[in-house]
Amino acid sequence: MLVGVLGTLIGLVIGYAISWAGARYHLIYLSPEVYSIDYVPFAPRAMDGVLVALVSVGISFIATLYPSWSAARILPAEALRYE
Repeated sequence: MLVGVLGTLIGLVIGYAISWAGARYHLIYLSPEVYSIDYVPFAPRAMDGVLVALVSVGISFIATLYPSWSAARILPAEALRYE
């Protein structure tokens, strides 16, 4: 679970940094003959980050349930026998 939370935080920081840089410096240019705009607009919003964080941490939590459920079903003496 800790790995999922840390990965989510690091991903959000990197994602918002790239999004901020894209909005400020217009990193991705488009051909004005084809498109009606010159660059790809970036609009980082806090609610998007909250939604991504909730889904990511939720998936991490669900992913921790199966291994812990499987480990809880094994008797300690049975696990140590094959050690």
